[in-house]
Amino acid sequence: MEAPALLAWYRAHRRKMPWRDVVSPYRTLVSEIMLQQTRVDTVIPYFERFMEDFPTVDALAVAPLERVLERWSGLGYYSRARNLHAAARVVTADGGFPTDAEGLRALPGVGPYTAGAIASIALGLDEPLVDGNVERVVCRQKAWAEDPKRIKAKLWETTRAWLPKGEAGDFNQALMELGATVCTPTSPSCLLCPVRATCAGVDAPERYPDKPKKAAVPEATAVAAFLRDEGRILLARRPDTGLLAGLWELPGALGDDLATALRDRVGLTLVDATPLGTVTHVFSHLRLHTTVYEARAEGVVQIGGGYQEARWVPIAEVDGMALSTSSRKTLRLGSAPTATPRTPPARGHRAPPS
Repeated sequence: MEAPALLAWYRAHRRKMPWRDVVSPYRTLVSEIMLQQTRVDTVIPYFERFMEDFPTVDALAVAPLERVLERWSGLGYYSRARNLHAAARVVTADGGFPTDAEGLRALPGVGPYTAGAIASIALGLDEPLVDGNVERVVCRQKAWAEDPKRIKAKLWETTRAWLPKGEAGDFNQALMELGATVCTPTSPSCLLCPVRATCAGVDAPERYPDKPKKAAVPEATAVAAFLRDEGRILLARRPDTGLLAGLWELPGALGDDLATALRDRVGLTLVDATPLGTVTHVFSHLRLHTTVYEARAEGVVQIGGGYQEARWVPIAEVDGMALSTSSRKTLRLGSAPTATPRTPPARGHRAPPS
């Protein structure tokens, strides 16, 4: 690996990103957590809004978790937001960020990669990092066809050996930038690569690394109810653990039995339901197809079946709630003109505010 050539290329061609304009351990922590499993162009507006609301680690530490989740809403992988909030509280309680990679790895949600990023980029320490882009660059430079998961130690040893003393921050970012923009998974731009001369895999780069094919994602169905009451809709908040923990959604459940879902989870008796459509959302482990119903129900809201809370929310305030991307998809169906009920209204009253 020709470190001087890679550094010169990076300094000339690096993309403009807000966390590179002003560097600090806090900003690096937030950006790296957001960038896990998420594209740069998606992260940038979230990062900028997050910094406006929580400009310092102390500001994040004292913020309510629900407010943090609201600002994270739509970014996905919400355990990242909860870990980030917890890490901020630890840092504030300890009087500041740890000053070495080992201490950084002890923070909630911070693994070896994120610790290496903060240590090298924000603290100026000679620490390596390995993410998916770096794995690909190293494997092609070395013509290693193994599954990267099987050679983790070797990858870390190699990147550490490559580090130019005192320039680890730029070098690590250069490796990641190279993998993201030139040494891409398919159709890499080898003719533009600044370290082409040292690449053992240059003649057949797509052979390296040899990752096993991903297993098919299982599929499941769910139902959700769009319940209206005088300009408000009923939203329920999920448990604090598990999938989409602590986020709000239209009340519903896995399966296809809307009546049982409303009875068991929010204590309401279904009167009428008209399907509005089905939305599909792909999680890391599941492809979920949710059928949304324009519904009417009787009774008083009573929480059960795992929900923490249910609330009648004015429609104008819904967008500011901590909602997942999948919930926003279901809500968009409900915002369409109300369908005509298939059966006459039953005698009784609509579910009142809880």
